[in-house]
Amino acid sequence: MDLKIILLVCGLTVVTAYDSSKYRDSCKVQFDDCDCRVYHFYCEQDDTDRPFCVHAHQFCQTNYDSLAVLDHPVKNQAVLDYIDRHSLTASDCIRNYGFWINLSDHKVDGHFVWGPLNGDLDGICPSDFSNWAPGEPNDNTKKDSRGQDCVQLWYRRGNAGKWDDEYINVRPKGAVCETRVPHCDYAAYGLNPANYVNC
Repeated sequence: MDLKIILLVCGLTVVTAYDSSKYRDSCKVQFDDCDCRVYHFYCEQDDTDRPFCVHAHQFCQTNYDSLAVLDHPVKNQAVLDYIDRHSLTASDCIRNYGFWINLSDHKVDGHFVWGPLNGDLDGICPSDFSNWAPGEPNDNTKKDSRGQDCVQLWYRRGNAGKWDDEYINVRPKGAVCETRVPHCDYAAYGLNPANYVNC
């Protein structure tokens, strides 16, 4: 049976970026009574799933609401803790050290916003909260002259899930998708919080 990681945080075209074999386990965290989320974790994409970041965005928009918006320290830390406790950084889940999240500067270089890459929406300005790794974002151009426009939870060089800007199409990554649950009305979305353990 496929395992699926779903983290409940209260407070196009079908893309085959992540098939059922990429799922893992589940847990829930209460953030607040108005802002509830279900997070879905996927292990790394296949090497043929290009462009990697774009396909991750499309996959999450098609199957859920979006890649994860980690605009608050409680949401961010709950996701990091869950990844750590369930060893999702092991090489059998991610070989290229990261999970895509919904933050990018694709539209305006150096101006990071929460939102899709497709340009249809301008995105939501980030909150005052950020969790950048030391020296990031750096818009590195060594592997792509266009620089790095997507953001990952980075698990390399001791960064333990700090944010890192990453190339759109150089390395496949895992992904954290989210489903928004307005007014925390789980039943309206066919969700039963009792099905998920506490983180």
